[in-house]
Amino acid sequence: MLRRPLPPPGRLTAFDILHIALGALMVPLGILIIARTLIVAPTVLGILVGAAMLALGIHRLYLAGSRLRLLRQKPRGKSR
Repeated sequence: MLRRPLPPPGRLTAFDILHIALGALMVPLGILIIARTLIVAPTVLGILVGAAMLALGIHRLYLAGSRLRLLRQKPRGKSR
């Protein structure tokens, strides 16, 4: 099955803003989890949870940035 690119979004929604806010909160939270884990009791599980939170936050911000770039593009005319 072929992948087709999604059409650019029509407008910025509250759901988009929520994704950006949650991604922006996940990055410092992941760093904080890793730092506190290393300071208090270095465990593999704590480091993995912090790294996962950090990676998910960065991924969400990347996706939000991609969506905002698509939103800024001007709609093109219909092509046949």
